[in-house]
Amino acid sequence: MIRFVIAAVLFAFAAAALLLSVIGVYKFRFVMNRMHAAALIDAMAVLLVLAGLAVAAGSLAYIPKLVLVLVFLWIGSPIASHMVGRLEISTDDSFRDYMDEEVDAAGSDAYQDDRWEDGDVQEEET
Repeated sequence: MIRFVIAAVLFAFAAAALLLSVIGVYKFRFVMNRMHAAALIDAMAVLLVLAGLAVAAGSLAYIPKLVLVLVFLWIGSPIASHMVGRLEISTDDSFRDYMDEEVDAAGSDAYQDDRWEDGDVQEEET
């Protein structure tokens, strides 16, 4: 009985974290901000769900499988987020304009980077 209460609490925390992530996804304007909100909470929610499943299972035989699923998700999620972010930067012309406006509003020239041309990031020459 106590095992299922602990599993339910872990599932509730995971659901609350995912709800916060969804709110963050709808709150932000740009894809990069949305991805940041979703990716950070996603990793924690997956950990909480898999921990809840491990507690609910009650057998140590399931834990290695759940850890393996967790490792694959934690490896794959940042790679997928990186690819989506890179695609967004290379195809969205308004993103560069938005960044220029933010730098102008802050009064800083820290964002000046000569690698940006035609909305695409140019590789550094070594």
